[in-house]
Amino acid sequence: MPDSETPPSQPEPEIPAENVYGLNAQPSFADMIQLLDLPSELVPQVGKHRSPGRLVIVGDVHGMKKSLEDLLSKIKFNAKEDHLILAGDMIAKGPDSPGVVDLAMKLGASAVRGNHEDRVLLVHADMEANHIDVSGPDPNEDTEKSQDGLEEESFSRGDYKDRRLVKALGEKRLKWLKTRPVILRVGELGEMGELVVVHAGLVPGVKLERQDPAMVMHMRTIGHDGVPSESRDGSGWWKASAFLLQEAS
Repeated sequence: MPDSETPPSQPEPEIPAENVYGLNAQPSFADMIQLLDLPSELVPQVGKHRSPGRLVIVGDVHGMKKSLEDLLSKIKFNAKEDHLILAGDMIAKGPDSPGVVDLAMKLGASAVRGNHEDRVLLVHADMEANHIDVSGPDPNEDTEKSQDGLEEESFSRGDYKDRRLVKALGEKRLKWLKTRPVILRVGELGEMGELVVVHAGLVPGVKLERQDPAMVMHMRTIGHDGVPSESRDGSGWWKASAFLLQEAS
């Protein structure tokens, strides 16, 4: 072809709809509950009991049972009238993760799965798959050096910390954590509109059933390309002008 000739322009390829975020096929998460509705009787002044109670939502307790108890005491939380929702990351980092879960269970609290619950539950599943005892820690065992039946060099310090937490929590608490959804839909709350509780965020314009659970538990921002990210380089998902919660429900 002579240099003076320009090849005919080709039309821009169309991006298929299935490649748009939130519309592509999702893998099955058999061990994870994507979405649950809060029973209407647990929604104060809106549910069946019409009580004067409150809906109390607390995030990122991170094993700080005493701090949670102090907070509930400060607001005069009444378990007979009020309802507590823990917005993920109830465990890890702090000194008493089992105590936080015990308190939540005692109060009949609702909760959603955060990234720390998800990590510990994945470690628990891996331990079960490798036939590693999760019944509880041996007080005489140096768990920092324990190999749990696997080669020590194949696991980082973080993995051992997760295993210790799995053992400290035990089967009953782990089962409770496993049955917490990624998204808890509370429902309509008068002038507030529809209330949804998640740990990290939601992608604007994507139905709750189609949200990526990993991003719901981990996201920090929405990138310039409209894709959620754990990076801080972007805009807060709640600032997206296209976000209408009633459309995402």
